[in-house]
Amino acid sequence: MRLVTTFAVALLAGTALLPTAQAAPPPPPGDRPALQRPAPGSAESAERDTPAPGDPGARLTEEGPARGLFLSVADEGATWIRGVTLDCATRPASGTHPHAADACAALATAEGRPEQLRGAPRDCVKRYQPVTVSVTGDYLGRPTAWHRTYANTCVLAEETGDVFRF
Repeated sequence: MRLVTTFAVALLAGTALLPTAQAAPPPPPGDRPALQRPAPGSAESAERDTPAPGDPGARLTEEGPARGLFLSVADEGATWIRGVTLDCATRPASGTHPHAADACAALATAEGRPEQLRGAPRDCVKRYQPVTVSVTGDYLGRPTAWHRTYANTCVLAEETGDVFRF
């Protein structure tokens, strides 16, 4: 028994001292050149960032490609979430928002500040089923990030009008 124990200890100690083999990274293929990105501001970079002719949604601003807004609505437990895009810089307003022109008009009245949105008065049931809305992106070149929780969807519509009607 002592011999088996000694052999086991020696075997374990010996394997623990063996150097571990490390895999070397594969050499780069000789037939493919390395990928290089054009320098920012170069002619190649400008060519890559220029929208394709006839692309109605693509446009450049002085700061670069326009982004627009991403709007979302979610219930309290996030069992459902809806989101749309909205670009008020294009004429007519564009994005996936089903009422883009009305939403952009409401944002223009609020000077692009979601906290200043105003909808039409409604008779809302006083039932607490909170919904959280958010706006991220840029509104006419100005970075925007905002979120707020409303008591229910009726109160949301009363206070924000068409902006979150999707």
